[in-house]
Amino acid sequence: MSSRATISTDNPICAPATAAGARSAIAVIRASGSPGSGRSIFDRLGDSFTTKTNKVAAQLSAREAHYGILVDGNERIDDVIFTRFDGRASFTGEDSFEISCHGNPLIIRRILALLYSRGFRAAEPGEFTRRAYLNGKLDLDAAQAVAEIIEARSAVSLKAAQRLAQGSFRRDMLQLRSQLMNLLADLNAELDFIDEDISFATRETKLRILHETAEKALYLETEAARFETMKNGFHIAIVGAPNAGKSSLMNRFIGHDRSIVSDIAGTTRDYIEAEMEIAGVNIRLFDTAGLRDETGDAIEQIGMERTLELMNRAHICILLVDGSEAAGTDSFSAVLASEATRLTVVNKSDVLHPSWQNSSAGDGTLFISARTGQGIDELLTAIGHIIEEKTPPDALPLSIWQRRLLNEIAGLAKSAAAAVNENEMPEVITHIVNQAVDRIAELTGEITSEDILGRIFSRFCIGK
Repeated sequence: MSSRATISTDNPICAPATAAGARSAIAVIRASGSPGSGRSIFDRLGDSFTTKTNKVAAQLSAREAHYGILVDGNERIDDVIFTRFDGRASFTGEDSFEISCHGNPLIIRRILALLYSRGFRAAEPGEFTRRAYLNGKLDLDAAQAVAEIIEARSAVSLKAAQRLAQGSFRRDMLQLRSQLMNLLADLNAELDFIDEDISFATRETKLRILHETAEKALYLETEAARFETMKNGFHIAIVGAPNAGKSSLMNRFIGHDRSIVSDIAGTTRDYIEAEMEIAGVNIRLFDTAGLRDETGDAIEQIGMERTLELMNRAHICILLVDGSEAAGTDSFSAVLASEATRLTVVNKSDVLHPSWQNSSAGDGTLFISARTGQGIDELLTAIGHIIEEKTPPDALPLSIWQRRLLNEIAGLAKSAAAAVNENEMPEVITHIVNQAVDRIAELTGEITSEDILGRIFSRFCIGK
């Protein structure tokens, strides 16, 4: 059923596998290609690389690191480590090698120029991984997981990408496919032996399989969509009255002065954004303009309006109250109306107004001092608990096209169930179920197109 494309075997590629343009102790340049009708990639190097025992690349054993000298004609380029991988055991499924050299960009460019002169070309983004997929070394979801692992900006994102790499999504899809194939076998048997006295799957069994398929597909799609929100940044807005200490709390969170701190009310006229990590999740933190009932300052009014907009987009609103003033002074109906999870935090606990003395944290209110750091650990713990509740534990980093296909699978399963309920002919139900199976095949990589491959591998960095 597979329709994986084929690639030319006479076009060896090369690229830096480490960050380009920056000086570093070590850099790695990788190359891959099959002999085709021409020379092997090791023969192409000729005597440009030689070991101390005068062995050239074509004479070296595979999967061993070899120290030697890389030259261009009579000119020495660098002392390098050369590692050879034969096609049957390489990442790409082709003959490959890696050159570890000093990380000076001048040296990297000279090595690449040498390889270009020997018939190698610069690899496109993701071409090494694409070749691995096309040569049957990686499943499509495992190939996609490589990009997700590279791009992960938090511990949660990294774990999700690793679950994808370990085949979690593929196993789910193969399980759904197996159920539907069993159903198809039974439906086809009904067509072939309609006049025979044979018991086929009951209506209840058919509906159970179809409902389970729809529910599983929708669950995976919904969790992936929720995870996408988390991956792009969990939004936390710090809101409150002017001079409540919002900017001080922002600076305390990130460990340096990002916001301007002043005793003058209304110092922050627009929101200020910073990033941090809490509970393994990337956080986008917003220090907002202060809220008050009214202001004659047009600029401050605009800032307050933007604060309200941010509150509507935030996952958590930290309502910061000035604890140096009497309890009950701050009341913000807009905060209470927000759909974001709200944490009420009383700041300035080091100079707490007497009216707060009888208050307790039993109602969930937290007491902190952004100036001294008192209570900050407890606040971070509370935020972490909310994040854990909102983060899907088993979600996978699926692309838009994958989520679209999952929606289609769910829709087709529901349509097939409706056909069963309406006592449609087996041919009708079979046709719908076959469409669902084809969508699953697209997700597992058994059916692919250049468009799908282009979308996946264009996200990769050069050299991967």
